[in-house]
Amino acid sequence: MKILKRLLIIAVCIVTLVTLFYSWTNWWGARKLSAALAVLREKNEPTRFEEFVPPPVPDADNVAAAPVFQEVFVSAKDSRLGKLDLPWKKITGKPESGESTIHFKARFLNPDFKGDDQAAGELVLKSLAPSAPLLEEVAQAVRRPGVCWPLDYSKGFTMPMPYLGPMIGTSRVFQERALAELASGHPGNAFQDVQTLLALARAAGSSPVIMSLLLENSILIQTFQVISDGLERHAWTDTQLAELSSELSRIDLLARLSDGLLWEATTFLQLVSGTDMFLLQLRFTLLGLPDTVKVRLQNTALRAAWALWPTGWFNEDKAAYIGTIQRYIDAVKQPKELPSTLAEIEPARAGSSVWHKMRNPLSQLAMPAILGAAETIAATQTLLRSLATACAVERYRMAHGRLPATLEDLVPAFLPSIPTDPLTGKPLCYKPSESSSYLIYGTGWDQTDNAGSSVSALNDFKKFADQPDWGVLVKF
Repeated sequence: MKILKRLLIIAVCIVTLVTLFYSWTNWWGARKLSAALAVLREKNEPTRFEEFVPPPVPDADNVAAAPVFQEVFVSAKDSRLGKLDLPWKKITGKPESGESTIHFKARFLNPDFKGDDQAAGELVLKSLAPSAPLLEEVAQAVRRPGVCWPLDYSKGFTMPMPYLGPMIGTSRVFQERALAELASGHPGNAFQDVQTLLALARAAGSSPVIMSLLLENSILIQTFQVISDGLERHAWTDTQLAELSSELSRIDLLARLSDGLLWEATTFLQLVSGTDMFLLQLRFTLLGLPDTVKVRLQNTALRAAWALWPTGWFNEDKAAYIGTIQRYIDAVKQPKELPSTLAEIEPARAGSSVWHKMRNPLSQLAMPAILGAAETIAATQTLLRSLATACAVERYRMAHGRLPATLEDLVPAFLPSIPTDPLTGKPLCYKPSESSSYLIYGTGWDQTDNAGSSVSALNDFKKFADQPDWGVLVKF
C-alpha cells in the first residue's frame, strides 16, 4: 500500500507538472502571437487569405482562361505546354574555344554542321518549327489585358500551382527561338518573342505568392539574355530600344517581394494545429522513402503531434515566423537596409538553441528559402535596370555615332533621369571603354563598388549571386 500511495503521489505530481507546463506554455504562446498580430494590424497588413484573392477577370480578357493555359489546370503533365520541350533536350559538353553558343547548339543538333552563326540560327529555327503553332497560341493568350489564375488560396502552403513548370519550359523555348532569330538575321521576329517573354513574365508574377514572383524572375533573366545579345549584334531599332528601355524601367520586383512575404506570413497564420505543421515538416524529412512507409510514418507522427504538441509552441512558432517576416518586409521597403538586416536574421536563426528550434520547427525549415529570395530578386532588379540603361546608351550611340561620356548625357533625350542602384539609391556605375564596349552595373549585395570586374557578357544567372557587382557588359 505504501508503494501504491507513493506511485499515486508521483503520478499526481507528474500530471500536475504536465498540466502546469501546458497551461503556462499555451498562455505564453498566445501572448506572443497576440503581440505579433497587433503589429500586423497596426500596419494594416493582411491576416486572412481572402485579402489576397485578386479580383475576377472576364474570360475574354483573362490570360488564364485561354485554352492553352486551362489545359494546364486539368493535367499539367498531359497538357500541350507540359509536353513542349527543346529539340536538344539536355545538351552535354561545352562549346569549343572561340565557338559561339548558337553554333554549339547547331552542332549538337547536327554533328556534321560546318556553317557560320547565321546558318546555325537557321538550323535551330528549323528544329523549333514544329512548336510554332503552339507558341503563337501562347503569344496571343498573354496579350490579354488581365490575369486571374484559378488558385485555391485557402490551401495556403499546399496550394497547387500547376502552371509554374509549363510556363518556365515555354519561356525557355521562346528564349532559344529569339536567340536563333537574332543569329539568323531576323531581329523583328526576335523582338516579338521578347515582347511575349515580358508578357509571360507579367502573367507568371500576377499572383501574390513568392513562388509566382520567382517564376517571373526566371523568365525575366531569360529575356535579359536575349535583349543583351541583340545589343551586342546592334539588332534593335531605335523604336524597339525605346520601348524596351521604358518597359524594363517599369519593372519593380523588390516592391512586389513584400506582397509575397505577407502571403507567407498570412499562410502560416491560417495553419490550425500542430498537425498541419508536422504534415509540412514531414515533406522535408520523408523524401526518398517508399510511399507505404511515408503513409505509415505520417499517420503515426500526425497522431502524436495532435495529442502532444502544445498549442503554445505552435503559436510561438507563428509569432516567431511573423516577426522575422515583418523585419524582412521593413527592410525590403528600405533596400539600403536589406543586406544588413538579412545578415542579422540568418545567423540568429541558424544559431538558435536546440530548444528554440524544437519549439519553432516550421519557421526554421521555411526561413532559409524565404531569405534566399531577397538576393535573387535584388540581383535581377539591378540587372534589369542596368539593361534598360544599356538600351538608352545604344540609342545615344546610334544617334551620335559614339558612346556617351557619362550617363548624364542620356538625360532627358533618352532617359527621364539617371538610373539608380536599387540597393544603394546611388547612380548606376557606367564605364565605357576604347575597345567599343561598355559596362553598366550596380554594386551588388555588398554595396561596394568592385569596379565591375566580375560582370561578363551574357553570363549564367546562377553565377550572378556570387558576383560582387551586378550588371551588363555590352561588347561590339
